[in-house]
Amino acid sequence: MKKLLSIILLLSLLSFCGCSGTISQILNDSSIETLKSWSIQYNENTKDYSVFFGLLNKNDKYISANVDVDIRIEDESANKLYKATHTVSKDDFGYYTSKAAGEQYLAEIRIKESEIGKGTSTSGKLYLTVYKEGVVRFDEVNCDALYCLPVKSINLNADNLPVELKVKDYSGRTESIIKIEDVSYTADYDLSPEMSITISGIKTYGNDDQNYDIISYKLYDSADYMVDSGNIFLKDLTAGDKFKDDSITIYDTKPGETYTLKFAEYGY
Repeated sequence: MKKLLSIILLLSLLSFCGCSGTISQILNDSSIETLKSWSIQYNENTKDYSVFFGLLNKNDKYISANVDVDIRIEDESANKLYKATHTVSKDDFGYYTSKAAGEQYLAEIRIKESEIGKGTSTSGKLYLTVYKEGVVRFDEVNCDALYCLPVKSINLNADNLPVELKVKDYSGRTESIIKIEDVSYTADYDLSPEMSITISGIKTYGNDDQNYDIISYKLYDSADYMVDSGNIFLKDLTAGDKFKDDSITIYDTKPGETYTLKFAEYGY
């Protein structure tokens, strides 16, 4: 998924691939005039990031140069995930091609995924300042880093397991009893993070006359605000039947948040 998202990320001059140089006559011109085509790309195969930028001379031709680059990466909440200074040499420049921009001569800086902190959103911004003492200094620039940043885990606690819940009819008579024994979950962090929850247990009392046994749940965040609620429908269970239900999906969850799931009897 990240590979696909890195292509989306680079629509505005990213999505590069290496190719042979064809305009070597522009190299080694030391007159740096313009900074151009800064971008960030996640590399799925090597589990690292590429930061690209280009330098132009006074004739708007791409050149290589020895420069220093201050790099900062933040998520959407302005949490600083990475900050470092890199020294770039002429050997770090090469030719890259994208459908949007064609062939460009760019510097590439590689950053390991493990060196970038985990934030609370998969998108954010790359900030960079390119300079060389006594030669040139550009103002800080930035670009979007879309759906590619590492994030903190989403965590889930289940309240007071195992728990037994009575399923009652319209008159309040108990028709069955559902015992929830375990809760598990998986989290998907691409695009809008979401959590899929599976509950398992056993029906300890009742037959399947009512077709469905209905129980309710509420989900709370770490500040004890309720963020989601709903009902679970368990079909055709008889006393002694075990069940596993994966019908709960929570959308727009927050990386780094710890949620608590609470169960209750369904009320008519």
